[in-house]
Amino acid sequence: MSRLVVLALASASLLGCVDQPNLSSTGGISFEEFKARMYREPSTGLYIIDWDTVVSGDDALREVWESTQQGALAVYSINGQDIVWSATQKKQLTYCISNTFGANKQAVIAAMTAASDTGWEKLADVNFTYVPGQDANCTAQNTNVMFDVNPVNANGQYLARSFFPNSPRSERNVLIDNTAFQPGGTGGISLGNILAHELGHTLGFRHEHIRPEANATQCAEDNQFRGLTTYDSASVMHYPQCNGTSTTLAFTQKDKDGVVLLYGAPINNPSPMAQVTAPANGATVGTSFDVEAQIVDTDLVKAELSIDGTLTSTLNTAPFTFHVTNLAVGAHTLEIKATDGAGQATTQTINVTVAANGGGGGNGSGSGTGSGTGSGGDDANGLGDDVYGGCSAAGGSSAGLALLVGLVGLARRRRR
Repeated sequence: MSRLVVLALASASLLGCVDQPNLSSTGGISFEEFKARMYREPSTGLYIIDWDTVVSGDDALREVWESTQQGALAVYSINGQDIVWSATQKKQLTYCISNTFGANKQAVIAAMTAASDTGWEKLADVNFTYVPGQDANCTAQNTNVMFDVNPVNANGQYLARSFFPNSPRSERNVLIDNTAFQPGGTGGISLGNILAHELGHTLGFRHEHIRPEANATQCAEDNQFRGLTTYDSASVMHYPQCNGTSTTLAFTQKDKDGVVLLYGAPINNPSPMAQVTAPANGATVGTSFDVEAQIVDTDLVKAELSIDGTLTSTLNTAPFTFHVTNLAVGAHTLEIKATDGAGQATTQTINVTVAANGGGGGNGSGSGTGSGTGSGGDDANGLGDDVYGGCSAAGGSSAGLALLVGLVGLARRRRR
């Protein structure tokens, strides 16, 4: 006799606002009632249960239903082995971006570049390669690429989701709901950073908030993980609402340390990674405020803040918080520049408006422009693109957006 084993792992789903029952509330109902309550993706036919769990087909869904009648889902473990790409595969993570994104395609291209070329590739010896020649046939059946990036109409059920390294090709997709391109729905997290989180899952990383140190009982998953570094509450893989300390999903030094332990350091010394985390690009602020930056590099020399082209302050060590005082009312351009020991520099520029009565700059993912310079360094664009996800309402009522990510592996095993 076999039973379904579900592993809540690595596909990211930014949850929208469609009501859906929690599995803990489905005991004692028929399979038909259970099935009717579950959301099913129109484009893939996959069921989404507990907001972020992927189940393929009615037979698998029935086994989930049977397990709920017995009390809880079981956790899939592969003999304690890490689920990661091989030394060859990690350098051949090819993907296409579907033409069906239409007017949103350029935003997706920019966000994927921010998440990969100037994201994970600057941290470790991995290589994501965009193959535009496959865009016209960018489907789950295209074996000329490792995975596909496609739009999905999830009716606001989630904004994006991805996969885990042991997923079959048919399920190796990064799917982005159309609500991800509607303004105001992600709490200031850019599409580039959302996809950086998603690509972290495709590399095999779990949510950081599942670690006991997070004390995030409201975001409980399973304990199938191996810690690579000490706990990091600001990690790109840690959700803010799960006791996280970052509201932008920017990369941290521990993210770099962890991925290097798993995949090795980049072959070439990359230019620094720099991102303005507060205020948000386009924010209105008071005459005095803080500019916060997240900078990751192995041999950083200095970080500089310039306002309207004039250097105002320099920091050499974290935290990179620059204090701005008595700035004139009006529009201003802020630039963060990070320089390493080889002279390679990365800049990111954002725009703010200073109001006499203050403003709500708040935390947000910086956008604007960014560049990397110096020999041997990759270009850097600051990781951020101002493309935000929206939130739909079900049953005529509105609800707040929840940012939750969890990819699911399904397997069958014999009872002993």
